[in-house]
Amino acid sequence: MKPEKLIYFLFLTLIFQFSCTRQIEKEVLLPDDLIPKEEMVNIIVDLRLYDAIIKTKQRKAATEVNFYKYYLHNSILEKYDITRESFEHSLTYYLYDVEVMDEIYADAITKLSKMKSEAE
Repeated sequence: MKPEKLIYFLFLTLIFQFSCTRQIEKEVLLPDDLIPKEEMVNIIVDLRLYDAIIKTKQRKAATEVNFYKYYLHNSILEKYDITRESFEHSLTYYLYDVEVMDEIYADAITKLSKMKSEAE
């Protein structure tokens, strides 16, 4: 390999390596209306249950499915006395920390599995 090509190749390799290993520092502010982690688990459990209901209704017209989705998701927000904005702020906050979001989903899956075994 010619020296010019070798230098070019090494230069590109270094740029690629630094661009892949650079961490993006971004501060996520704690929202004022943050939903507690345990309540977020319960909300996700309810969302998954309602999504299962919606899937059973998918054989019907799309507008009817959209109505069910809108109604059921709003009923979850009402059940926990939270706004859509509060839920979205909290979800965004928890999604920033992948480990915390994994814990929330793991807890939700555990609850759903327990509910399934009790129903059988």
